[in-house]
Amino acid sequence: MSSLSKYAVIDPAIGKLDRRIFSDQAVYDDEMEKIFGRAWLMIGHESLVPEPDDFFHTYMGEDPVILTRDGHGRLHALLNMCRHRGNRVVRCDDGNAKRFMCTYHGWTYRNDGSLEHVPGECEAYYDALDKPSLGLIEARVETYAGIVFATWDKEAPSLEAYLGDARWYLDTVFNRRDGGTQALGPIKWMEPVNWKTLVDNCSDNYHVPTSHLSSARVQTRFLGRPPLSHEDQFASPNKHAFVNGHAITFRDADDNAPRYLHGVSQETMQLFQDYHDATMPEVERRLGTLRARRVQLANHSIFPNGILGMRLALPRGPLMTEFWHFVLVDRDAPDELKRVIRIGSQANNGAAGLFEQDDVDNWRQVTEASTSRLRRRHPQDLSMGLGHAGTHPDYPGLVSERYISENNQRLFYRRWEVFMNAESWADIPLAPISARFDGSATMRS
Repeated sequence: MSSLSKYAVIDPAIGKLDRRIFSDQAVYDDEMEKIFGRAWLMIGHESLVPEPDDFFHTYMGEDPVILTRDGHGRLHALLNMCRHRGNRVVRCDDGNAKRFMCTYHGWTYRNDGSLEHVPGECEAYYDALDKPSLGLIEARVETYAGIVFATWDKEAPSLEAYLGDARWYLDTVFNRRDGGTQALGPIKWMEPVNWKTLVDNCSDNYHVPTSHLSSARVQTRFLGRPPLSHEDQFASPNKHAFVNGHAITFRDADDNAPRYLHGVSQETMQLFQDYHDATMPEVERRLGTLRARRVQLANHSIFPNGILGMRLALPRGPLMTEFWHFVLVDRDAPDELKRVIRIGSQANNGAAGLFEQDDVDNWRQVTEASTSRLRRRHPQDLSMGLGHAGTHPDYPGLVSERYISENNQRLFYRRWEVFMNAESWADIPLAPISARFDGSATMRS
């Protein structure tokens, strides 16, 4: 890193990464302002607030936020902070309420954020209180395929522009069916890791045969999955792509196999196959032939902290992350299929998931490596695949030549630099949308 105001943490020529960004408090403080105070952040799902006056408590970075659906059905993201002294006005995870009252002095807000009642407004404030200016602080809200995003920055581009061509890939999971998706959860837990290690890991398939060897062998033995090896990974035709900070891995799925992983076993394969076959005409209508029949989204992240579907890495200091794990299922899928996917998802990536336990230990030690002066002198090496990525005739974004690459990691930290060095959104470039979005699926469908 150079000066306090300018960050140069990744050397794009050799792939060396400054470890201090994982433990330095000043860096973390800048992240809260320049990244989490500026970017579009995934905060929930419309299915979590399905009815008028429903609310769901969530976070934007470290800031507590109330996701509400007011009496007219409009969504709001409200900072959970009374404008009087700062007490929280909501203290539970979810519910249904037309109003939120601060338990300190009784200031009461409607669920659209407007200040409705102040005890003693006449007697104590002499009718001089400017109530219209004292509503709950509200973020901008937009949705993509039922997922709710919010940003504090009034100058931020539209969510559609922010996602850009990454949506071409994301649609294959989040936008497949007319009925949309449903969010189950979240499961929440704390991890002694820096939030960036979880995002970084989303494009790291190099670690899988080593870190997850025992877990993979269990799944081979009991679920009938094929054995996993480094040779398989190196020879895999799967690919990496990168757009506007969003890291994607995917496979060319030309085998008419179900587009699922969690919950699939020898016993459940026919259930998944029947659902895949029955819904393919609808999926093809929505996504076009190429995306419906050839593209299967795998590990991915949405900048800055949305990972692997709908999972949130919520920063809680440079050395701590609160992890929220949701399971997304097609709303109109059979109940038995939803049950199998839910159980399979938690078995792999939940707080007690087989893979999650391996990953957390890795992330903890990667974070720890940034805490001593000696270890900080020696940067991380992210040189894998340098010079072997570019445009692709069929797939949007910057696509790596091989599945096993650290191109997405290098570009993630370059994007991190852009946000950290920018004075405003005017300094943050966005790749124009150039992908061909065949089919009827749109941002909000």
